[in-house]
Amino acid sequence: MTLAELNRRNVVGNLGLPLGTAVEIDAEVVSGRSLRRKGLDSLYLLKVTHVNGKDLDTHPLMQFSASGFASVELANHTFALYEMKHSAKAKSLDSSQIAELEKGYVGKKVRLVVYEVGSFHGIPNQLPKDVPVWADFGFHFSTSLTVLNERDTNSRIGRTKR
Repeated sequence: MTLAELNRRNVVGNLGLPLGTAVEIDAEVVSGRSLRRKGLDSLYLLKVTHVNGKDLDTHPLMQFSASGFASVELANHTFALYEMKHSAKAKSLDSSQIAELEKGYVGKKVRLVVYEVGSFHGIPNQLPKDVPVWADFGFHFSTSLTVLNERDTNSRIGRTKR
């Protein structure tokens, strides 16, 4: 597929909509450590349960980041969570500090306005022999969420099954 063709067609993401579509989601904060995948250990992900009020058949776990102008109480990794809670940067965190930090955050239910983006990541295929290999996933395409706004979870609109 060429870049021109990719730009002419819609790529449908994990939310079931074309990438770049702004939607309201309900989600739960999940610790990457609970997934037992080394590359996700210090990250927080969102388990998306509803899109625009509709229950999803599957609940994708998605990485996320907040747009620069978004005023949200959401951290996507342990050091950002520490900074969010303590208004200071941490140089290091041990497992007991992280466990304490995550109380009330992991499992938190949120309603957000987001859009899904996609990009290629990982170690390129067929690296030249003089290029050192680093710890990463193989080269692949994946999507993530860009958070635009946080909504009040008490103002629930009617939910329906998809």
